[in-house]
Amino acid sequence: MTTGRRPAARATERGFAMITAIMVIAMSAALALVVLTTGTHADRSSQRGRNWELAIQHAEAGVQQAVAQLQATGGATPPPFTGTTAEGSYSVNVTYLGRNRYRIDSEGASGTHGSVRSERSVEVTMGPPKSFRYALFSLTDIDTKNNDYVEGDIWANGSVRIDQNDEITGSVNAATGWVMLDNNSVVGGDVVAGGYDPANDRSIDVSTGAGIGGKATAASTVPGCADDPSRLHYQVNVVGSIGGATKLWGITTGGGSTGEITAGVCLPAPATKAIPTFSYNPANYSPAPVEFATVSAFNTWLETHKTNMSGTYYVAGSDAAVDLNGATIAGDTTIIALEAAIDAFGGVGVSDANDDDKLLVLVSYYQPPAGSACTNNGGNPLDCAIGIKNNFQPDNNTATLLYAPNGPVAFKNNAEFDGAVYANDIVLKNNMNLVYDERIDQIVGFGPVTLETESWVEVT
Repeated sequence: MTTGRRPAARATERGFAMITAIMVIAMSAALALVVLTTGTHADRSSQRGRNWELAIQHAEAGVQQAVAQLQATGGATPPPFTGTTAEGSYSVNVTYLGRNRYRIDSEGASGTHGSVRSERSVEVTMGPPKSFRYALFSLTDIDTKNNDYVEGDIWANGSVRIDQNDEITGSVNAATGWVMLDNNSVVGGDVVAGGYDPANDRSIDVSTGAGIGGKATAASTVPGCADDPSRLHYQVNVVGSIGGATKLWGITTGGGSTGEITAGVCLPAPATKAIPTFSYNPANYSPAPVEFATVSAFNTWLETHKTNMSGTYYVAGSDAAVDLNGATIAGDTTIIALEAAIDAFGGVGVSDANDDDKLLVLVSYYQPPAGSACTNNGGNPLDCAIGIKNNFQPDNNTATLLYAPNGPVAFKNNAEFDGAVYANDIVLKNNMNLVYDERIDQIVGFGPVTLETESWVEVT
């Protein structure tokens, strides 16, 4: 007898099959949705990351455009500007900070939709290249004499003589010559000599009461000291003291106090250095320079304007020496003598007018005639490229740079200032007090490029 239950079982099986199919479809749809969502999120994240990197590149593009405008206009500050590329944009604002330094604020953007658009900003400070690291720098020799004090490092491509009672707080380098410390003189740092005095075979000579605080190195400009196979030269004579280690090719004499001595080692002398180059561009200065066709015209003008001086003065001609005796410096002052000497040989000297932050830059391209004697006695005005005698004291918050690539600079009697001297030759005498001032490291017109980056900061 048929009961009719089998068809019901098949119906139930079909119902389970349908439910299973629906669940499979639902799970497949969910998985597809996850895949699509993940892919969309990954694409969005990838695009956001790409735009993030592009935004900083656009900000940098804005900085480069600002630098190009500054160099094209000689430093004229451009108004705020914007720019676009195929993948973004930038907006830039340039602020003049004084002394040919600029702050560039640049914002770069990439992407058009809110969720993937990126914006990044940078603040970049540009200024003249760093050019002056030494308190004294000479293309030939440096000679100090009688109670001179130099706070900082000194460099000579030739030799260095530090006379009695003089003190150099930093290091001393004589790239191709010798170093002599006379009685009771002091060098606080290291001493390196690249040659020797042919009169006594000494590379470094430390007299009675004199001392070197750091190391002493008697090096050679000849590879392997091949010029001295018997080790008769490149000596270090110590009657005073050397605090640090001494290394030399020759021998030590004198019997003074030294640190560890290593003899018979030939070390290469430091390479000679070039003096920083100067390029005069009137557009680099604000306010604009005042130019004079002759030195006489400038000296006549100076007679009634030498007190409270500030500004830039370009002096052509070689009919006389620029006479700064009696000048007082009130603000940033630059004097460029194209063919003439600069001197302050009178008894009044050069001083400052206030305690404001200010720079004094004296540039002379003068080259004395053959046979001239620019000495630490002062000489005559036309013996020196820059000659200072008696009371050169622009020291009240004034940073001073004296620059003479073609001739010597000489001081005598009571020079006191902060800054540096860079010259073909340097001679000092009697109570010079010079403290290196890093404000002169970046001076308008010096260096191989107009501007370089001082700082780069991303602004959040």
